[in-house]
Amino acid sequence: MERNRKARLPWAIALLIVVFVCVVALVTGRIISNVTHRSSYDYKAVKLSNNLGLHVVNDGFVYYDGSYIYAVTTEGKIKWSYLIGRNADFRANANGVVAWSDASLTVIDSQNGTPSYSGAMESEVLSACVGSRYTAVLLGPEYNSTIVLMEPGGRRVNNITLTNQTVIEYGFFSNGSLLWVMSLDTSGTVPSCTVNTYRPGKEMVGSIHDNEQLMYGVVFQSSYFCCVGDTFLKIYDYTGKEDKTRRKKVYGWYMAALEEDIQDDPLMAFVPNDQYDSQSGMQDVRMVRSNLNQQVRMPYGCQMLIARNDRVYGFSTNGYVSIATRGTQNVTAYALPMQFDKVYGVTSNNMAILGRGNIIYILNLS
Repeated sequence: MERNRKARLPWAIALLIVVFVCVVALVTGRIISNVTHRSSYDYKAVKLSNNLGLHVVNDGFVYYDGSYIYAVTTEGKIKWSYLIGRNADFRANANGVVAWSDASLTVIDSQNGTPSYSGAMESEVLSACVGSRYTAVLLGPEYNSTIVLMEPGGRRVNNITLTNQTVIEYGFFSNGSLLWVMSLDTSGTVPSCTVNTYRPGKEMVGSIHDNEQLMYGVVFQSSYFCCVGDTFLKIYDYTGKEDKTRRKKVYGWYMAALEEDIQDDPLMAFVPNDQYDSQSGMQDVRMVRSNLNQQVRMPYGCQMLIARNDRVYGFSTNGYVSIATRGTQNVTAYALPMQFDKVYGVTSNNMAILGRGNIIYILNLS
């Protein structure tokens, strides 16, 4: 009897082991289901003749091969091309494409590739930006530079000289009717940033000067400025008056991504300072909008973050994409079917544009 009981004992233990393994497998499967949504993607590989610069715009991308500027759709088809010549820089957005080389400047329609202006400026072009109504051109030198505002066709509206300033960034807002300029003043004992607003053809509208922190970003929320600094997000009206009740503290966090081509209340993605540009990548992400302040954890370290359509996409160069969505703590993450070393962006129809040299991958993330 005692011998029979001992003989049955290993079977009971084996049964318990089987039950335990099944439970572990079920739990593991549920954990993985929160991380892995699918194992493969639809994607296209497009080989460019030469990739000397690429910008994602709306539902496609624009690139420069050393001679021509091309607009390409997410189907991989060339929409238009324009011969711009050698040694050019360019900037593309939803309003158009502007290219420059030394003092020459060309503004190109983003829909059909025809130029609305082509000519020479009086000094070297450092950068330029196309708005819905005007084009802003930053002329050298870098210190004490000048911003020229032009209408389509090239008629000048303003020459704005920034004395004792270095321009950090600039752009249009309020449906393209106003210009903002962020500049750095290094003439004093402590460097300080200023954001000035201008109405094209008229005088300055307002000025924002922050002595409490160093500003490095500008975001627009309806009829207000949101100035991003190393300590606070501060909200101002166009004249430069702050609404202190709407301050958000962001000390210890850095804005790693800002939703592009969205002029009103774009999504911002912040990460801890020590994770930004770190070898291990960015994992703790804070999603911020005027009515949103949500923190999520990416399952993999991300070398690049893209904010788009209420989502933050985190790309890891070891072959993963993680997707955080507004309103939920669950983050989906899965392996990608190709190797890449460059993330250019995500289009308005949720197609990721990735690259490896002259090979561009158009990846469907829907």
